[in-house]
Amino acid sequence: MSPVAISVIIPVYRVKAEYLRDCLQSVMHQSFTDIELILVDDGVTDEIAKIMEETASSDDRIRIIKQDHAGVSAARNNGISAASGKYITFVDSDDHIAPENLAEAYDFAESGNLDIAIWGTYKCYPDRRDEYMPFTETIPLLSDDQKRDLTLKTMVGYVPVYGPLCTRCGSGACCSKLYLRSFLTEHDIRYPDGIERSEDVNFNIRAYDKAGRIGYLHKFFYFYRMHEGSATFRYREGGIKVFEDALGCLKEFLDTAGKNELFYQVYYMRCVFFFLESMDMDYFNPENKKPLKMRLREMSDKLAKYPFSEAVEKIDSRYLTFARRIPVFLMKHKMTALLALFYRVYKRSGR
Repeated sequence: MSPVAISVIIPVYRVKAEYLRDCLQSVMHQSFTDIELILVDDGVTDEIAKIMEETASSDDRIRIIKQDHAGVSAARNNGISAASGKYITFVDSDDHIAPENLAEAYDFAESGNLDIAIWGTYKCYPDRRDEYMPFTETIPLLSDDQKRDLTLKTMVGYVPVYGPLCTRCGSGACCSKLYLRSFLTEHDIRYPDGIERSEDVNFNIRAYDKAGRIGYLHKFFYFYRMHEGSATFRYREGGIKVFEDALGCLKEFLDTAGKNELFYQVYYMRCVFFFLESMDMDYFNPENKKPLKMRLREMSDKLAKYPFSEAVEKIDSRYLTFARRIPVFLMKHKMTALLALFYRVYKRSGR
């Protein structure tokens, strides 16, 4: 296939048929047409495979790559390898993008000679949509301090050291971005093997670290569908293992990149937040039928081990809001019942 301006990579696995159709239509009907769509079949059902094949037969810009089920990281890596575009972008198969997305993003990246262009996202709930963006206005070229802030926020969210124009939001998702393909190839930036959680964060912090030119376009082109069928909400017994794997990959990056203590403090925060998130995925997920005492004991055992034991010992409370100091104290003293109660209240507050 001849080189194109943008390769759009869409991994496909568990997705509702109507969501996939919406996603594909939003890409096919972009005002910017110099694109290719690479659909990576990660072991889909016959119904979804039929939709993909019918759509591809109607548009010669679409290619389908098939793999045995290996997860989204492997699917994206295969998509990167197959891409011919000057730039690469990713779209999840249950999301969609605005009609002008690729045209405006391409012009923005070209005008700034960018390695990475970033734009805003709408998080779409059944009753509302929320704006999600790392900065409050367009920044044609991020400064070194803004790149640092972007990386820190992507790792953990809010830390009270950020400069002007920063929001509390990071930009960990690979969607809502254009990556210069030659930049990814030159620095061998790929998704890490064996990571099932925060794979985007581990990909992007490496990309941000190597990128010489990053820009932010303050427009909201990406529509991220929030629903309980996503991996974020799905029950997994022993689910904390996926968080431990992600943390190990993150720690490896910090060690090899020679990052300073502030980055390690943010890593310790991520350890704390991942432990809290494991309550949703496992310990207090409604599908977990283990007796409460057993679940609390399992939590205590995990808190006594690396990396969570190290995190609560080394984390510096100066970087924490009062509300975030509470779970650290409870984790440090293995007060798991109170920790569970705090997390439920904290989630309901929306903080």
